[in-house]
Amino acid sequence: MLQSLRLLLSNVGSGRLFCLLRRALLSLLLWSVAAGSFAHQTGNSYLYLQQADGQLKIDLDFYVRDLGNLLQKPGAEPEPAPPPEKIQALQAEITQLIEKSLSIEADEQPLSLSFVRQTVVLHNDGLYVRQQFTAPAIDQQARFLVVRYGFFTQNDKLGRAFFRLAVNGDEISSVFDQATATQRFALGETKRSSTILLFTHEGAKHIWEGPDHLLFLLTLLLPGLLLWGEKSSAANESVATGGNHRAAWMFALKVITAFTIAHSITLAMASFGLISLPDKLIESVIALSIMISAVLNLQHRLRINHWLLAFSFGLIHGMGFANGLKELGLSASYFIETLIAFNVGVELGQLSVVLLVAVPSVWLVRSDEGRQRVMRWGSIAVLVISTVWFIERLTS
Repeated sequence: MLQSLRLLLSNVGSGRLFCLLRRALLSLLLWSVAAGSFAHQTGNSYLYLQQADGQLKIDLDFYVRDLGNLLQKPGAEPEPAPPPEKIQALQAEITQLIEKSLSIEADEQPLSLSFVRQTVVLHNDGLYVRQQFTAPAIDQQARFLVVRYGFFTQNDKLGRAFFRLAVNGDEISSVFDQATATQRFALGETKRSSTILLFTHEGAKHIWEGPDHLLFLLTLLLPGLLLWGEKSSAANESVATGGNHRAAWMFALKVITAFTIAHSITLAMASFGLISLPDKLIESVIALSIMISAVLNLQHRLRINHWLLAFSFGLIHGMGFANGLKELGLSASYFIETLIAFNVGVELGQLSVVLLVAVPSVWLVRSDEGRQRVMRWGSIAVLVISTVWFIERLTS
């Protein structure tokens, strides 16, 4: 099968192949500019349940920017977000929506919600309106809790609600979306494995939904294409493969390992509260790191240690990962386990990117000239994208 693929690629002219690659890069450019505008701003919602003082306390946070769509009537045109001075006037309407769309049952017995107050709170991605409710305390002998989160519309494919529960010694984290709007949680026996799997999944999802992290890693790996085409010092390898494949794999391994170690350090430090920087600064420096990496790919005078570059900027990217983890909420009972699980998820996400993008690129671009073109035009596209992000994040 591999020989057939090589024969097929050899029959496709290098000019035509380059044309296809250039179109792919243009598509990536347009997608990434659009995606970058919403990086780390997904309009999530947050649901917190905590038992204290003989009652269940419930906090529900909605993104202010989403209120127009959330409160619109079926079939109506989407409305813009209400200005801050009008949010309080919408309190009764928001409360009615929550009472209609949110239900909580303990052992199949529904819990009645009583409105307490409405406030405005700030999350990493912007301003949220918070409504607070109380409900009867959950019995110590309760076996399970069912939460139905009915706020997702038919077209809401990306919306998510981050959920945290602290009741009778149990601490549970989960994520609601359109496909899992109703979830059942076992009580009395904390599910360590379910929590760890959740954080692993969210770590992988965070890297896939963060185009800035992906572009940084792929930009650092671009020079590996050129190493793949270089002649090896070992004559037998040069004859057999036509390039220094071992050097290319070692290059990728060093870059990925350095990036992993660096962001793991700052992710852990930020999670333990040992370091803290403004979110705007972190996001701006992440965009700047991509710009610098792209510029270094385009110059030939300076000799760059790419694994050291990956480590240096990986420290900043780790704090970006920490912001995503902070919003999900680490489990107090399994703090270390969930921290490690989230980081493992990030690494699995990175590995999948390398396997799905970097490895096929090596086989698709067979000539030295083609690799040079991918290196040059890929870096130019990344430079444009990251510059747009940098300006947006500085001025937002």
